[in-house]
Amino acid sequence: MDFQNVIKELQNTLVVVSEIQRRQAEVQKLQAYDMDALREMFRDGMKAHEERMAHFEQSMNEAGDKLNGLIGYLDGLRRDKPE
Repeated sequence: MDFQNVIKELQNTLVVVSEIQRRQAEVQKLQAYDMDALREMFRDGMKAHEERMAHFEQSMNEAGDKLNGLIGYLDGLRRDKPE
């Protein structure tokens, strides 16, 4: 058994493992960054959705008020007519 070759192979293996760990750490960093970006996009999207829903609710309330007014007006016209 040639110990010099075994030591050299172990050193080469250590270099490879070290590079794999470095790349894995880089990938994890990128994944964390991407996850933060996705969370921010989701928060922004939810805020925009809530604003649209508030506007929609306001529009529906206004339409309901107008319909109620129209119903009341037409009901008044019907009552004024002799049958």
